[in-house]
Amino acid sequence: MLDRMRDNEWTKVLGWPGYQVFRQEIDEKHKRMRLWVRRKRGNQRMVCSGCGRRVREIVEVYEREVRDLPCFEHATTVVIEMHRIRCPDCGVKVEKVDQLPSKAPFSKRFEEEVGKACESAAARQVAHQRGMAESTVRSIDLRYLERWEARRRKKPLRQMGVDELYQGKRDKFLTVVSNLETGEPLWFGRDRKKETLDIFLQPAEPPAAPGHRGGLCGHVGAVPVEHRAVGAVVQDRV
Repeated sequence: MLDRMRDNEWTKVLGWPGYQVFRQEIDEKHKRMRLWVRRKRGNQRMVCSGCGRRVREIVEVYEREVRDLPCFEHATTVVIEMHRIRCPDCGVKVEKVDQLPSKAPFSKRFEEEVGKACESAAARQVAHQRGMAESTVRSIDLRYLERWEARRRKKPLRQMGVDELYQGKRDKFLTVVSNLETGEPLWFGRDRKKETLDIFLQPAEPPAAPGHRGGLCGHVGAVPVEHRAVGAVVQDRV
């Protein structure tokens, strides 16, 4: 049945805005599917991935493979026709594609699905369920949390709590700063010394580095120790 579907029908099934399927390959025995896609005729204006400027000049056309959500119980790979473009400001750059959030070989909605699964299960369980390496799942989860952090509305920090988290004999303690009103962890620092907390409390120096926390009234972000604002799953997802 699947091999009798036409390209326009596959385009509707895939559901990538602005893109159309022009070729498909289905392996019924191994439950695998490959879909080749390119821009629709009315979607020819490309955007520079560096500055966001609209660009018309194409330098090179090439293909990129990404893993997408399963379709009809078939593991799905999308082969997307990509363009390298010449931006007046940035030079030669790869075009920006909304469905591809990073250089990793996964579509955005696949990463969203994996990230949501990690909210209720350990990364090793999610990796086993999807036949992936645990390290790959953790990388996807981190990108998912970074995108969530960037778009969510952040409540101002009015009441701050400081606690310690024991990590075992090797890593020992982490200092945890949280918002007492929301119960949300905001920042993690190594050790439990006064100097550790001073890093969080010190004023930000302009220009502030992305993800740096400075001043109680400033942006709440994180410093290394795998930054992330998560809820009650700190032990498993940090």
